[in-house]
Amino acid sequence: MERTAVVKLIDRYIGVTVIKAILVTLLALTVLSFVLVLVEEIEDIGQGDYSSWDAMIVAACSIPRYVFEAFPVSALIGALLGLGGMAASGELVAMRAAGMSSRQILFAVVKVGVLLMLLVVAVGDGLGPLTEQYGNQLKLEKQKQQITFSSRNGFWAKDGNTIVNINQVSIAGELKDVKIYEFTEDHQLQAITLAATGRYKKDRWVLGDVRRSELAEKEILIQRQPWRAWDSMVDPSVLSVALLDPLMLPIWHLWEQIQNLKVRGQSATYYEVTFWGKIAVPLTTIAMLILAVPLVMSGGRTTTAGQRVFSGAMLGALLYLFSRGFSFLVLALNLPSVTVMLFPLVVILLLVLWLNRFAMR
Repeated sequence: MERTAVVKLIDRYIGVTVIKAILVTLLALTVLSFVLVLVEEIEDIGQGDYSSWDAMIVAACSIPRYVFEAFPVSALIGALLGLGGMAASGELVAMRAAGMSSRQILFAVVKVGVLLMLLVVAVGDGLGPLTEQYGNQLKLEKQKQQITFSSRNGFWAKDGNTIVNINQVSIAGELKDVKIYEFTEDHQLQAITLAATGRYKKDRWVLGDVRRSELAEKEILIQRQPWRAWDSMVDPSVLSVALLDPLMLPIWHLWEQIQNLKVRGQSATYYEVTFWGKIAVPLTTIAMLILAVPLVMSGGRTTTAGQRVFSGAMLGALLYLFSRGFSFLVLALNLPSVTVMLFPLVVILLLVLWLNRFAMR
């Protein structure tokens, strides 16, 4: 009974130590990402009403997504630091002498990693898309002096006395199901234009399959045209709010988008690759945590904290770049999208098993 209590106490100590190290590492990487984004935004200060305070808000809005993307590498470096500090002070040896096996130490690390991972997924994939979309809208409103808004009913923009609703924007930039509401100076509805498609050609918008309804005093004048030029102040760059990068979409919205594209007979490969890539993040995090234990065990007390940070950062960066590079390979070779998750994960797990074979005896 006393041995069980000691093991539980040690298990909790390992968890707290590793959590602290992971959070410190994640904070450092997040601050670095914030600074890099802020440096990019500073270049745009002065365009329209875009101020330094706006640039800081836009940079801050990207933090949740970077937290999500940086967490696997942060977990690896943090686990190496936490366990490495215990190894350097001889605590791991004392734990083993107290009855803790290598597998119990591994389980203690993975448990806290999973708890943190759930929190990070909730922040990065739940809050992240909302904050990033808000940041994009704020930047465009300040720079282009145009009010924009995205909802489940599509993308909305105010263009003088006109309100525009675009139901969908393709990756190629083609507009689908466009509605244009024109108002008079005293805010009375004057005309409604419906268009099936829209493209930006030669510095102007061209609408296709157009139906225009103009409200006269006693009648509604309806006009149909195969195409119609649309002189609008809506800048194509404003549509970046409507055409959200799949990386910025929550995983459930990605799944909905994939199904919608398939129903319309359009290619959904890019969205599928992004979907499985997001699924791979928590699984890769667990693999990174498992990898940290044999790395520390093999290094023992001779490896310094700096060496562990460097080795963890290099290994994490290589695995991340390998995973990202493989996703482009999947797109280029038209491989099954699920392999973007499975193949890199299998490589990491094989490396883990190989290291465990020698370090955890």
